[in-house]
Amino acid sequence: MCRNTDGISVHHVRRLADLDRPGRPQPAWAQQMARRRRKALVVCDSCHNVIHAGQPPPRNTQYSPESGVR
Repeated sequence: MCRNTDGISVHHVRRLADLDRPGRPQPAWAQQMARRRRKALVVCDSCHNVIHAGQPPPRNTQYSPESGVR
């Protein structure tokens, strides 16, 4: 999400179906996982904590078209 390569973590979901819940807007990381049909997303430790806290990504988060990951 932030393109930091220090302190890498992998965020996992149990089922891809968990990413596509009707009636609830999904955060960008969940949309990316669903679009790529992947149950894991490699992120830095800080972004991993943000995902689990349910917070929006930091302002300095930039989309990287080369990697296809935010």
